[in-house]
Amino acid sequence: MRLTSKIVLIAVAICSYSCIKDEELDTDADILEAYTQTEYLKTEPIITNTTVEFKVKSNMNLEKQTPFFIISPNATLDPPNGTVRDFTKAQQVTVTAEDKKWKKIYTVSFTTDELSTHYTFNNAELTNRNRYYRFYEIGSNGDKIYDWESGNEGYVTVAGSTPPEGYPTTIASGRNGGYAVKMQTVYTSKSGQLARNPIAAGNLFIGQFKLDPLNTLKSTMFGFPYQGDLPTSLRGVYKYQAGEKVTDKYFKEVVGAKDNFDIYAIIFESQKKGNYLYGDHYFKDPRNVAIARLETKKESNNWVEFSTPFKLLPGKTYDSKKDYVMTIVMTSSIDGADFMGAIGSTLLVDEIELVYKK
Repeated sequence: MRLTSKIVLIAVAICSYSCIKDEELDTDADILEAYTQTEYLKTEPIITNTTVEFKVKSNMNLEKQTPFFIISPNATLDPPNGTVRDFTKAQQVTVTAEDKKWKKIYTVSFTTDELSTHYTFNNAELTNRNRYYRFYEIGSNGDKIYDWESGNEGYVTVAGSTPPEGYPTTIASGRNGGYAVKMQTVYTSKSGQLARNPIAAGNLFIGQFKLDPLNTLKSTMFGFPYQGDLPTSLRGVYKYQAGEKVTDKYFKEVVGAKDNFDIYAIIFESQKKGNYLYGDHYFKDPRNVAIARLETKKESNNWVEFSTPFKLLPGKTYDSKKDYVMTIVMTSSIDGADFMGAIGSTLLVDEIELVYKK
């Protein structure tokens, strides 16, 4: 075969491959951003793999709303943006990928309920393609309310075929039936170890999680808007067992160290933007007004009741007529945010309640 013939055949092959690649269609079918009238929003829209929740003020008319969604490039939305719908009950939207084969159904809800004062953790569902559990509450209109979040979404990147029960935050049997939340400190992966993220402590908190691979402490966004009286205490029940060996971010043993858990609540001053605390707050944020943090802890295979008081910080006052932000945070390793803890440390929590003066 002549050289020119070979060149022609190669050119045809390259063109054919290029044409095939050009014809490949996108398979992404995600809601990337969500918008509604900003004057009614209490916090940023909460977007998961299958849900969008708008936490809005009670004076918003939910019967005629037109939320706007930014979706994956080349995907289509049904019904399209601009459609007026009644959101007194949750509605569904479908995102179809460019290839028409892949599609995803999102449940969109507008919730006006205030933060609950009592959590039983009896409501949990598998999410993100059934990879892990997520806890939710039931609103006054029957819709699901996602007050609670965890770092499970970040663990997905290293989880492989890990079942939901092996994720850092999962379910367990509750004290009086139903569920409790189970938080466990687990090994991430070899790559995580090399990146100095060798462990993942189980956690659960009121707020949102948005993965920031460059700064994992910025992924956890603690807090949702809170109005009302200052609680006198935070109470609930727990079980805890510490893992055998505490390691640091280099995955080296911290000789003589003993792992411990953490449970706390913070009420802090509201602001227009960035209305949350990051995972690196270390209780030093100047907006903090009152903190309730469990100090006396013990290992136990039986349920331990606890009650820890809210304490006003020096120089701070509380005005029940003002808007605040509140979070409750729980974790199986107290220094897990710095990737220090013991693999196997396990914390179970149930029946969390805010207590008020009678």
